[in-house]
Amino acid sequence: MTAELMLDLHADMADLGKADEAVTAMAGRLGWSGEVLFQLRLVLEEIIINVISHGSRDGRRARVRVSLRQDGDVLRLELSDDGIAFNPLSTSAPDISLDIEDRPIGGLGVHLIRTMMDSISYRREGDWNRLLVTKTLGERVGGQTDRS
Repeated sequence: MTAELMLDLHADMADLGKADEAVTAMAGRLGWSGEVLFQLRLVLEEIIINVISHGSRDGRRARVRVSLRQDGDVLRLELSDDGIAFNPLSTSAPDISLDIEDRPIGGLGVHLIRTMMDSISYRREGDWNRLLVTKTLGERVGGQTDRS
C-alpha cells in the first residue's frame, strides 16, 4: 500500500494545527496505531515549533513543507523549511540523568525524535533545511521491528 500527504505551510501555530489534522486524518484512513500517530505528531510539533521560534529571517515567517509517505510498512516524513540554516543533528544529546531543574533548555525534542524514529537525517539544499525521518510500522522489540 502506498499513500502520500503533501502540505505547503507557513511557520505559524495555525498551520501547525492544519498539519496535525492532516496527519491524524491520514493515520485514521490507513489504520496506524495510536503510538505511531503520537510519535509522528510529536515529530511534526517539535520541528515546526523550532522553525516558528528560531527559523524566521528578516521578520519573514519561514515556509514549511511536509511530505509524508507510507510505502508498505515504512513511513517516510520529510520536513523542509526555508528558514535559517540549522542542523538539529549537530546538537549534543541532553544529559537526561540531571534533575529537570538542572538541565539546560532545549535539545530534548531532537533526542525524542532520535529515540522514537528508526532513522533521521539532515541536509541543506540551497535555502532549504531538509529533515528526513523514517519509521517502520509494526511492533518494536529491543530497538528492532518485529516482523514475525
